[in-house]
Amino acid sequence: MLLRWIEGATRSGKTQRLIEAIAQQVEAWSASGLPQIPIDVPSPLRVVQSAPPLLILAANGDNRAVLGDRLGQVLQGRHPTEMTTPLGFFEREVLLFWPRIAGKRNLKVAFPLRLQSETEQELARSLWADELADGALAQPGVAPDRQARRVLDLLQLATAGCWKLEDIAARLDRGLPDYLACPALAIQEAAAQWFRWTLDRGLLTYGTIFRLYREDLLADEFYRAKLLDRFSGIYADDIDEYPAICRELFEIFAQANKLGALTFNADRFEVDGELVVESTSVRRGINADPDALRKVRDWVDDENCEWLDGWAGCAERLRSPVFGTVYDPLDFSSLPAQMLNLASVSRSQLLRATAETVADLIESPDNDLAAGDIAIIAPGLDAVSRYAIATILEGRNIRSRTLNTQRPLSGSPRVRALLTLVALVYCLGDLLDRDAVAEMLTMLSPRRRSSDTGARDLPPIALGQGELAAFSPDIDPVRAGAIADLCYVPDLENPDLQSLEIFPRRDRLGYRASAAYARILDWLKATRGELEAGKLDALAVLDRAVRDWLWRPHLNDDSFVELRAAIESSQHYWDVQRQIERFETDSQRDRKSEREIVGRFVRLLRSGAIAADPFPVGLASDDAGSAILLSNIFQYRSTRQTHRWQFWLDVGSPLWSQGGAAELFGAPLFLRSWDGETLDESFEQVSDDRRLRCVLAELMARAEEQIVLCHSDLDTSGAERLGPLLPLVDASAELARSALMPLG
Repeated sequence: MLLRWIEGATRSGKTQRLIEAIAQQVEAWSASGLPQIPIDVPSPLRVVQSAPPLLILAANGDNRAVLGDRLGQVLQGRHPTEMTTPLGFFEREVLLFWPRIAGKRNLKVAFPLRLQSETEQELARSLWADELADGALAQPGVAPDRQARRVLDLLQLATAGCWKLEDIAARLDRGLPDYLACPALAIQEAAAQWFRWTLDRGLLTYGTIFRLYREDLLADEFYRAKLLDRFSGIYADDIDEYPAICRELFEIFAQANKLGALTFNADRFEVDGELVVESTSVRRGINADPDALRKVRDWVDDENCEWLDGWAGCAERLRSPVFGTVYDPLDFSSLPAQMLNLASVSRSQLLRATAETVADLIESPDNDLAAGDIAIIAPGLDAVSRYAIATILEGRNIRSRTLNTQRPLSGSPRVRALLTLVALVYCLGDLLDRDAVAEMLTMLSPRRRSSDTGARDLPPIALGQGELAAFSPDIDPVRAGAIADLCYVPDLENPDLQSLEIFPRRDRLGYRASAAYARILDWLKATRGELEAGKLDALAVLDRAVRDWLWRPHLNDDSFVELRAAIESSQHYWDVQRQIERFETDSQRDRKSEREIVGRFVRLLRSGAIAADPFPVGLASDDAGSAILLSNIFQYRSTRQTHRWQFWLDVGSPLWSQGGAAELFGAPLFLRSWDGETLDESFEQVSDDRRLRCVLAELMARAEEQIVLCHSDLDTSGAERLGPLLPLVDASAELARSALMPLG
């Protein structure tokens, strides 16, 4: 198999070349007589051939789906393929070869369990409770929860970068400046303790998976032989987004002459007359090590290395003047008409002006723009901005969608009502208060009403879109507050809801509210009785609460996904607890009652650590052509979006140099290219400049026709905007909203 290196800028055609290389290899195998799957044989009737599949890697799940669709149209099933991401591949391999790993390390766990990051942090915080309490892991200005998260991140960075855990302390001591100093040795010991603790209990995290795959599988001759037998070759797209451990995986295939084409995103520019090639990796600092992966190019003959020239989209005309304006303070030339600005004084004015300008563009008869042709991009898109823009657009009958927004489950009133109900069932008085109980009563009492017959005695139901006008709760917020004031009995051990008999003027509540409250009391009493009789466990209580009170077929999309995420999180949480219990003594199990576990789960969800995407699977892509996209920079770049018009929101914000992504603490120290530099202010400035250049180059390439810089003189706190892109605002022409004519 011919190793081929394909490199180029954003949208230069690298993925298409990769697909062509795969198709050429399949054609070559077919010509040489290698057994193939006939195209004309129906899929269910095809006989499995002896040809092993191709292993094809993509940077993330979104890219994998797109690449899989495009490749499927070309190959048409002629050769088997396995599409996955690097992290997904490592996890699958560790699970598949777990018996061999367990035998080497003398582990007693037959079936390991993958930990979610939220559960991982809670367990780590519990394991390090003493160290966090006495300040052994203390870092300047960092809260205890964040201290635990940093230790977990450092473990993941070290293992993804192919470093030993024993290297963590030395790298932190050498690379961190005084103002970021931390107890490096204690952090290293905590990371090692966490690795041993999770491994002994069969709990897998990314840090654990990386280390097990490298030390127990890649170093194993048996595994390497099996790996080469199972796959006929490996191809990878966007390897600049991969961790350094992937280079060792590629090396195994290269030595067996089974490494195919690889693509790499990079940007070329001149600095002081010298040509510089810089990776445009989105995930640099979040496990990705593009410099380490680019060294794979040294294995390839020059005739098999290809650089794809040319700039896509607006980058063709804007690239040189934009970089000159941002990086050369003496360059005062104006920008082409493809970049305009929309300025205001305050941020609230900016949000309204941006939304109304977008609406005017879509409604203007002089433009052929549809909602799906426009994206509003910001370095950090907060909830207020999303709500304000979406509300204004909705008022003009224009839909909007947010890309991969993760809303905390604690922000959902339905989930909060579910947690309050469960806390009442388990008598968790320290997790209850009057306001939470009142909200629960309202959320558990929505009813369907008929406009012609009045109230009807139907069970609680959540109505679908279009029925909201005929919907109201039986217990409205005012009545719920009155009931909670008089009937809720606060108590740490035995909180309860009393009957309305104690209400002096219960007739003022009305029949509907009284009947709804009585149903809640009956359900609570019956569920507590079955729980005490041992007929229910915590998962059954949660399932019953959702089924009886909150779930209905006509739930809107947001509510459905939130409830689904809550149930899935509870299932995972109890699976983890059962896994841990297998390795506890009888006295430890007795001390940890189910009531305590429920309390920890309720606190976890209320902390906001667990989130849910507001769109169910497939909805965002289905609506892509009919809705304006709202996204932060990181998500927009990660999912490889492209639009005719881009609106860059808050262009005066200093967050643009961060690219919308927060780099993990100490990440540069675990890159293979780190040469001992201190992460001081000068190092950060160089990193920010490099990141900003990558962000600008990529966003310009992903805009087909127009870029609008949306700028406010003041931020939400009233401070003046002093971001690195302010020179662009000064050099660009003002967008005239009064006459939105086609521009370019």
